[in-house]
Amino acid sequence: MNLEPLITETAAGALFNDAIHLEKVRSAHRPLVLEQKVADADGNTAAAYACLQMWRSVLFAGFPITPSTKWLETVTSVVRSGKVGIKQVKIMEAEHAVADYMAGVAAACRDLIVSSATSSVGLDHMTESIRSLGASGLGNLILVNVYRATANYPLCIEGDPSDTLAHRDDGWIQICCRGVQQIYDTILQAPCLGMHPEILTPVMPGFYGIKDSHRSSRLMMEADSEIHAFQDRWISPSRLPGLINGDTAMGNCVTSNYFQGFKIDQKKRLERVIEILPEIGKDFEKIFGRSGLDFVEKIYWPANDKVDLAIIGMGPDIGTAAALAKEEEKKRGIKIGVLAARLLTPFPKSVYAKLLRYSKTVLILNQAFHYGSGHLALDLAEACYPLRSRPTLVNCFAGLGGAVVSDETWRTMIRHALEVTGNKPAVAPPIVVHDGRVVWPQ
Repeated sequence: MNLEPLITETAAGALFNDAIHLEKVRSAHRPLVLEQKVADADGNTAAAYACLQMWRSVLFAGFPITPSTKWLETVTSVVRSGKVGIKQVKIMEAEHAVADYMAGVAAACRDLIVSSATSSVGLDHMTESIRSLGASGLGNLILVNVYRATANYPLCIEGDPSDTLAHRDDGWIQICCRGVQQIYDTILQAPCLGMHPEILTPVMPGFYGIKDSHRSSRLMMEADSEIHAFQDRWISPSRLPGLINGDTAMGNCVTSNYFQGFKIDQKKRLERVIEILPEIGKDFEKIFGRSGLDFVEKIYWPANDKVDLAIIGMGPDIGTAAALAKEEEKKRGIKIGVLAARLLTPFPKSVYAKLLRYSKTVLILNQAFHYGSGHLALDLAEACYPLRSRPTLVNCFAGLGGAVVSDETWRTMIRHALEVTGNKPAVAPPIVVHDGRVVWPQ
């Protein structure tokens, strides 16, 4: 039997052409949405719909864990109904098995999209696999992380980003979302980024548990056909490495000499995220009329970047700061800007340096425990270091364990930031604020 038409030798390994008939996979998909429509959905449901509408997404693995369980429930109910054609759900015995299953399916065919969702200790149980997958070249993996606080002691099932921030060195692209629409739109764009031939890195879109996962609002859903056309322009089989491709195949064992090469290549691919992500975002906005992927969301920010106080945070609570900004500006006679962090890994330092070059003070909201200044604070300190005139960085912890960051809590943090600026420290010692009061240090 002549295998030459089926196998193509490359510098990196052998490609097995047409091992999976993608046109048959495409034709087997039944559209969940025939034309653009408005639905009512919570964050988990919006994330599930996005995954179900992709024709390349055929196999789903999962294990229930609060607060991501509804993603799995929604996917399972829709798949079992037959509404989206021949797709399969695999309920595993634990999260580590989910990660292994995802790796196996993703490696078997680079042209398919393999997705799952998890939270907190579920993500921790996946660690053995996901730390390897970061450098694997399997950009067709999408792991939706529904942010949740601590795993066991003290057990807290509400949302703070402790889990995703603890896994920043796993090598995945991490994107923070806020609000149902942004969750849906981000997941639709995620494989376009991860499967880009110059990136080939798995993507971990995430959102806050309870605050976004269980809160319902208006969702604009796009027709499956429009989603497919958008994704197919970015995901081209001719540009992907194929079924098996030497250096990115799973199961390699190397010595330290060769290990360096893997990690250098991984860094290069992550660097390309900074250049390619905005291109995908602009294309999405052009097609669907909504903001696409971006490094940061300018919720309340002047075009000239000139603010006295810049406020930076993640997730839905940063919206409260934006709602208070005008009132605080008038009250204090200063210009305030509010930014929501989107791309967490790789962190776009140069983008923040440009945005903050005129700022006098930067108030940073950290919502996950850190023994020092905070995960987000450390990244922003590095971003601001090259600036000729560095702003004072004021690091505050609030909303730990998913607690509400109230109006009064924001006012307390803003007042503290302005008081600290008068003393002109380069970096102010961190404080913890809850219910409008500084609870640490006392």
